[in-house]
Amino acid sequence: MKITQIIKDIVDTKSACMIRKRKGEHVKGSDYEYDVKPLLTGNKRKGWIILDLTTANAMLTVYNAIKPENQAKFNQLHVLTLVDFTWKHCS
Repeated sequence: MKITQIIKDIVDTKSACMIRKRKGEHVKGSDYEYDVKPLLTGNKRKGWIILDLTTANAMLTVYNAIKPENQAKFNQLHVLTLVDFTWKHCS
């Protein structure tokens, strides 16, 4: 799934989830794909990131506030970069 789909699902369902970058090499300029699973289910191996409701809501707010040409680039950034960007621009 792409990060925009994930954050919209989190905000709609009001529940956190765990995500990790899909295995395989990322091609520069293409969208990142993520594996998603419900919070605290299954094996919690290295590489899973918890994406909570507060962070997802902030990310969605920033996504809706940026220009449409920049919204297209939103999925091309890694989730950790997006989280840093989101919290720097929330005020």
